[in-house]
Amino acid sequence: MTGPLANRRIWVTRPQAQADALVAALRAQGATAVRLPLLEIAPPADPAILDATLDDLPRAALAIFVSPSALDAVFARLDRPWPAQVTAAVVGPGSAARARALGIDRVIAPPERYDSAGLLAELDRLGGWQDRRAILFRGDGGRDDLPVGLRERGLDLTVVAAYRRLPPAFDVERLWRELAAGCDGAVISSSEAAQHLFALGGDATRERLQSLLYFAPHPRIIAALAEQGAHAVLTQAGDAGIVDTLCRHFAGQIN
Repeated sequence: MTGPLANRRIWVTRPQAQADALVAALRAQGATAVRLPLLEIAPPADPAILDATLDDLPRAALAIFVSPSALDAVFARLDRPWPAQVTAAVVGPGSAARARALGIDRVIAPPERYDSAGLLAELDRLGGWQDRRAILFRGDGGRDDLPVGLRERGLDLTVVAAYRRLPPAFDVERLWRELAAGCDGAVISSSEAAQHLFALGGDATRERLQSLLYFAPHPRIIAALAEQGAHAVLTQAGDAGIVDTLCRHFAGQIN
């Protein structure tokens, strides 16, 4: 196969369960896509809290999911069909597609800016949330900007940890093997993943990792990589956007 990604070795660092579509899209363009998950997704420390929240789900007007991991974690514990009257709200196209694939018909997603600010702006456009019950499903220790923004809009909000984010399961020896095999670019999907990568090998691998090229779909992740001394290219959102950005970069159309 010919094309800008032919024989390019690209690391896909998403959690294992979320990597399939991006790996397939990269391979369709001729890339050698390597799974190197920098986050492991585990059940919450106390699943009983999540279960009790799910029992109360039909009373909510809105269920907010911060990521596909949150959707998968909720549906792993949900023992009944999704209540049709409950609208799901998500921050990006990947989560929107996952929500619909899981059988949620009513999905709110920002049309352009794929982050908490974009979702809050879309909720402002729709209006009518004052005193409505809402549940925010996220990982443990998530950021505060979204729950603060939701409460500022008058929502009666419950925040629940649907999953835990753990360091990667592989060790530094595997990292050295992947570095030795070569890496033309690494797709980083969260700031936490960037931190795990640079902490994995300590100073012994830092300089080598700093020499790699990274691709990330959000300025916050770009900033996290810059703090580690690494250069990153901002991609479009979603799998198709990421692949398109990589193709244009390796074709010499963007830096």
